[in-house]
Amino acid sequence: MNFDQGELDLSGNGSEQGHRKWQQELDEKKRAFEIRHGVILGRRVRVQLTGELNPLEGMIHLITKDTRQTGSKLRLQLGSREFISTDIESIIRIDEPG
Repeated sequence: MNFDQGELDLSGNGSEQGHRKWQQELDEKKRAFEIRHGVILGRRVRVQLTGELNPLEGMIHLITKDTRQTGSKLRLQLGSREFISTDIESIIRIDEPG
């Protein structure tokens, strides 16, 4: 068995410009998700994840931890459940009463 997990490079300078670029890319992914699925992050939805028997219901949020991985998938959270956008089989908006 090979347990080599590679090496984590912590030598980056963490520039403000790099962070702004990452934030801009994240905002673009968020807008694209909202347009594609017709829902707004931070609102109530019902989500059916691929391979899951029962749908999840609640407020859907973007996970904004800075992973800085090029081409990384949009990470989402509904309640305590975390998943990536490509795990979504269907999603519908649940209108708030009032």
